[in-house]
Amino acid sequence: MLIRKSLRRNSALQTTLYLAVATLLGGLAVWSAASLGERNARAQLALHADETLELQSDTIVGQLEKYRLIPGLMARRADIDALFLAADPDQADAVARRLVFDMTALSGAVDAALFLPSGRLIANATGYLQSTMITQNSLLVSALQGSLGRASISGENGRRSYAFSSPVRHKGEIAAILVVAAPLESIEQTWALSVNPIFALNRSGQLVAGNLIARMREPEIRLALLKGADSDAFLASSTTSGAYMAYSRSIPAMDWQLFVLEPTDLISASARDNTLIALLSSLLAGLAGFVLLVRRQEADRQRRAERLAAIRLERQVRDRTRELRLANARLEIEVDERRTAENALLKAQGELVQSAKLAAIGQMSAALAHEYNQPLAAIRSYAENAVQFLARGSKEPVRDNLQRIGGLVERMATLSTTLKSFARRPRSGSSDVLLETVMRDSLMLAGHKAKEAGIVIKTEPVPDALMVRGGQVRLSQVFVNLISNAVDANIQAGGKNVFVEVAADDDTVRIDVLDEGTGIDQEINSSIFDPFFTTKDVGEGLGLGLSIAYNIIHDFGGTLTARNRNGGGAVFSVTLPRALPMASKSRAAE
Repeated sequence: MLIRKSLRRNSALQTTLYLAVATLLGGLAVWSAASLGERNARAQLALHADETLELQSDTIVGQLEKYRLIPGLMARRADIDALFLAADPDQADAVARRLVFDMTALSGAVDAALFLPSGRLIANATGYLQSTMITQNSLLVSALQGSLGRASISGENGRRSYAFSSPVRHKGEIAAILVVAAPLESIEQTWALSVNPIFALNRSGQLVAGNLIARMREPEIRLALLKGADSDAFLASSTTSGAYMAYSRSIPAMDWQLFVLEPTDLISASARDNTLIALLSSLLAGLAGFVLLVRRQEADRQRRAERLAAIRLERQVRDRTRELRLANARLEIEVDERRTAENALLKAQGELVQSAKLAAIGQMSAALAHEYNQPLAAIRSYAENAVQFLARGSKEPVRDNLQRIGGLVERMATLSTTLKSFARRPRSGSSDVLLETVMRDSLMLAGHKAKEAGIVIKTEPVPDALMVRGGQVRLSQVFVNLISNAVDANIQAGGKNVFVEVAADDDTVRIDVLDEGTGIDQEINSSIFDPFFTTKDVGEGLGLGLSIAYNIIHDFGGTLTARNRNGGGAVFSVTLPRALPMASKSRAAE
């Protein structure tokens, strides 16, 4: 009892420690997985944003690069220099308007314009460029300094563009300024397929280009940037679009800052998924470990229990061994006594069987005496006739009478031999015997009783050379017993016939003995083959005939069964193994 309590305490302590350690390790695994998922998601966002920024910055520079070269090239043309040589101012204005119109049409620019160094407009193609646009930024100042000017501008209609300016020299002096406004719509169209906001800010923080989602959220973006949001900060989000993380890249050639906003849903989703996976993995690992722990504890308990059981068993074995020695000594004495009793029983059974046979012979003695008296009387008559014929000198009748006497003597000898073999103790074992011989001897011994009772035994012819496995004497005893019982059943019920039928197949031979008696009661059907069971009156039988017959047939590997006959009476069926005829055996041996 104390050992069991100690084992239970140890198991409870191990379980508690395991749960505590498993919980700690599981929590650490979940936290690590969530952190790792968040870091991986941030790295993926940064990589994707960097690829997008690099691609879009190259796109912006590539699309605006052709407009950067136009002002410088056009400023060196001869027709521009001819403007300052024209005598008619109206003619000069017409040439200037045609020049800027051609520049706009051929380049696809928003507008092209020619300004005086003072900033006054000389001519423009679409009316988009005005004097105020170049004076409020570096376009005019850079051109007057002899360099290429560039700036993001916005028209009165809100249309944004990127303008390039170049000085126009005449006789070594800056005589005018040529400005070309490049469209930004094509750049924004390349961003239209992106589901994330993409936009560009100039040095002043103005949104100069952006896709549709960026223009729709321009107030939010400006507010977030004014609050100091940088590339690692989350921008404010609306209830419909979710939160974003801003990534930027500078475009030095245009003095722009290009931004792309990546949604932070990937970060939270990755962290959530990793957390869930880690949680499930931890639970699964913890459950597996708990099962292993329980199995180990159970194995320990089982091992200890088996050790205790082994100790108890050893003690019991020692005690039982001592008892068994005494019991063996007693059993040896009992075995010797039982062996002696069994030998005596077998001897008594043999004597009892032999007594039953002799009793049957005693019952048949009267009929046998009658059978002997008839041939003896016939022999006497034939002998007297032979003497008289001999006295007369008639030899032929004498020879005939002597032959008849010899036949009668042979019949008596056969009857005597059959009776002696029936009374003799049978040899053990079995052999192949002719069924015809067995049935002939059995009918000869049992026929007298039937004849006296007026009962006819009707037998089917036994096929020639039909042999069975058995013993001639013991099989004769079986059929004498069965035919005698059938005669007795007919005497009690008034039956007139006993039938003996033979049927054979390739493996077995069946002999049926049928009577016209009252049949077998169902109550005693299972007991008719038991020793000392009989339905005859006291003094008419010992109840051993059917039991002896059943055991004899069983020894020969056959069966003996009983059933009621259709129409009244009983049927006793003997089934025996069929043996090969003598001729077949000789051929098989050859």
